[in-house]
Amino acid sequence: MIIKELEMIEYSRQLKYKKIFSEIEKFISQSPAGIKLPSERELAKTFGCNALTVRKALAPFVINKKIVRIIGSGTFISESSVSDSKNITSVNTNPNRLGMLIHSESDPYALLVVRSCHEFASRKGIELRYSYVKDFGDEALREAGRFAAEGCCAIILPWFPSKFSGQVSDFIRKSPAPVSIPYLIPGLERNCFERQEVFGRGTIVQTEAACRYLQMLGHRSIALLGPDAPSDKIMQQRLGSYSSFTCRSDLSNICGLVGGTFPEMDALASKWSKTKDRLSVICHDDLHAIRFMAAMRKLGLSAPANFAIMGCNNTLEARFSDPPLTSIYDDYGYSGEWLARNALALAKGEIDQSSTNPRHHLVVRNSCGGLERINPKLISGLEASGIMIEYDKEPLISSMEVPA
Repeated sequence: MIIKELEMIEYSRQLKYKKIFSEIEKFISQSPAGIKLPSERELAKTFGCNALTVRKALAPFVINKKIVRIIGSGTFISESSVSDSKNITSVNTNPNRLGMLIHSESDPYALLVVRSCHEFASRKGIELRYSYVKDFGDEALREAGRFAAEGCCAIILPWFPSKFSGQVSDFIRKSPAPVSIPYLIPGLERNCFERQEVFGRGTIVQTEAACRYLQMLGHRSIALLGPDAPSDKIMQQRLGSYSSFTCRSDLSNICGLVGGTFPEMDALASKWSKTKDRLSVICHDDLHAIRFMAAMRKLGLSAPANFAIMGCNNTLEARFSDPPLTSIYDDYGYSGEWLARNALALAKGEIDQSSTNPRHHLVVRNSCGGLERINPKLISGLEASGIMIEYDKEPLISSMEVPA
């Protein structure tokens, strides 16, 4: 009787060992290199066994160099394991299926890019898989592994905060599938949806046109408002374009760089409210414009009576702000199309990047005071620089409509 009980215990241990081995093997095949495995104690607790059984299940992976143990740090999936996994799963990759990682801090503009990707994919019969992430560390790598396991041939990052550029670089190098991105990162130029010589040129044209438009309305004190983010390449290009224009036009250079808090914007509004000349403000995006108008309203000042202001991206918020916000923007379909096109090309070991910038549009609303002052000379002057004017005409597109 005792012998039979011992035999049953040993048989149960063997089943447990095989189950743990199978689960770990599955996890490794679906995860990118560098992912840390739970500790032996955590695995033992999860599987309801002791640490020795877990160690026995892990041993074959150590011997075959599928995992690497680093004293004091933990156990990690090795590069060779991921290479093997890619060779095994590549047969099941769907050339018309893409994954998309949407950052949890996505602003209205970012959601427009997501929608743009979705619309392009729908037209071309491409399937999109979505996931939301807080950063581009382990969480994003796990989702990338899941996308790869589901047959996604590549991954799109429609937008991410500039502060995550370094993390995104690391993510791209570890990802089990190629990644298409909206920004130019040194060393990863092929991953950008635009060619290196084109990237950012649209921002320069936009900013120059916004300055010229306000100047044509008679403004002499033209300010630039945006985020205090040295790593934001788009904002840096906007700063350069603005500074170049004010220098050539013999205008004062008035820059306001703020963080995301109320006190910072309130302090800037208080400072600018004391300027001698009537101020006109060009904003990096619609959100900064709306925040500034709210801060000025606390001081009893409003646009366009006390100052002129315009945003960028023409989000839904611009249309329904108080007053409705003048905004400059690019064709909505541009970013989504080229992000998806380059993703599909990267999956084949090729690149398909935009070599020309999209058309730029200026939607004139109440906030700039220009609705009653638009004339043929102003329109032709802006069109000559590639800016199409829309006279209080907005496309019916919602920045909040994002596919589930």
